[in-house]
Amino acid sequence: MTRHIQNRIKIREKQGGKCCYCLGPMVLSDKPPWKQPPNAETLEHLRRRADGGRNNRDNIALACKRCNEERGGMDWLMYTSYRRGELWELISGCKDF
Repeated sequence: MTRHIQNRIKIREKQGGKCCYCLGPMVLSDKPPWKQPPNAETLEHLRRRADGGRNNRDNIALACKRCNEERGGMDWLMYTSYRRGELWELISGCKDF
């Protein structure tokens, strides 16, 4: 078993098989990316590689395909708050803002 697979298994166990953003359950898929279901497990760089993120353990999480594709260039923490509905709670609580 390669180190890459071992690390992915550790991350999956740490996250309980759930997406790091929406907390939905994920499935393993051996289909090509364009045929995978929205809840297929994907590797996610929390700090995007385009923004200088690296491939180290501290920057990798597992996300469902939907969240991974939908996040785009949004900061990972902001996107997490958005997917979990926390962002709207924060905004609605700041009526004087």
